[in-house]
Amino acid sequence: MTKIAVSSGDPAGVGPDICIKAFGSRNIQPYFPVIFGNIGLFKDRAKLLEIDADIQVYDGEDVNDLTHNSLWMVDQPIEGDIIPGAPSSLSAQYTISLFKESVERTISKEFDAIVTCPINKEVINKGGIPFTGHTEELARMSNVNKAVMMLVNENMKVALASTHIPLSEVSSAINHDFLIEIISIIDNSLKLQWNIKKPLIKVLGLNPHAGDGGFIGKEEEEIISPAIETLKKIGLNIIGPISADTAFVEKDNEKADAFLAMFHDQGLPVIKTMSFGEIVNITLGLPFIRTSVDHGTAYDVAGSIFADETSLLTASKMAHSISCLLYTSDAADE
Repeated sequence: MTKIAVSSGDPAGVGPDICIKAFGSRNIQPYFPVIFGNIGLFKDRAKLLEIDADIQVYDGEDVNDLTHNSLWMVDQPIEGDIIPGAPSSLSAQYTISLFKESVERTISKEFDAIVTCPINKEVINKGGIPFTGHTEELARMSNVNKAVMMLVNENMKVALASTHIPLSEVSSAINHDFLIEIISIIDNSLKLQWNIKKPLIKVLGLNPHAGDGGFIGKEEEEIISPAIETLKKIGLNIIGPISADTAFVEKDNEKADAFLAMFHDQGLPVIKTMSFGEIVNITLGLPFIRTSVDHGTAYDVAGSIFADETSLLTASKMAHSISCLLYTSDAADE
């Protein structure tokens, strides 16, 4: 059975709520989730939600020896009182510690995958801990050169060339070798994690109208197009650079298996408008499976029944499905 580490995120946000609603109501799943968080906080939050969750301490036992109708947790110490909906920089160390421990134990193969709940980067940085985002920290902890952020729904996959950087820095961050690495990771992941034999990747331009032949920016002609041509020569199936304003309007005979947007707010508004709350954030290029919810801390509904666990369940289901596919593939290769 797939064993999934769940990092519960910002304690003042909806992370604890959605974990309890998803996994504490005795809804047995085809995978085994283990929540990283403070047990006392979770018990208090379960009372607020009026959910009778049977919370138990997980000590690394074989999941086959454990009852699957309990909420199993790795207990994490926390300082101060946590008020739902009231973020505090005092919780920064707690948030980072539970995240890092869940990652380390997934890297060590104690868990088959990790699912992360939302954090607040501003709160963490105000707490004195430099932190750009999950994707960047996962790459650093895994010792990989590059990790790629991709959002996925039932009909679309959108990856990002750049993630959490100012718009003014995007152009200088993109170069030929950078794009070669990013697109290669996407191509390889589509083959391994979704079993797509020859995936079609559509690459968006950086400038309006993909540069209009160089009249509205040179990045397409000087960087993006040469990188695409290099990859085409070794057999990758790529179209681009495409003008971003029409890239997602597709004919049935040229449906993309994935899109690559050049920056965060070029690609994500499209997929989030289509199906917010039902999207999975997945990190490509890691030596393990990581998925995440598609929403933020949602302080306005923290500690209430309005915290929606749908995205967490969807992210966990995808982590389980990919794990099963990779396990089957590895077994077949032996």
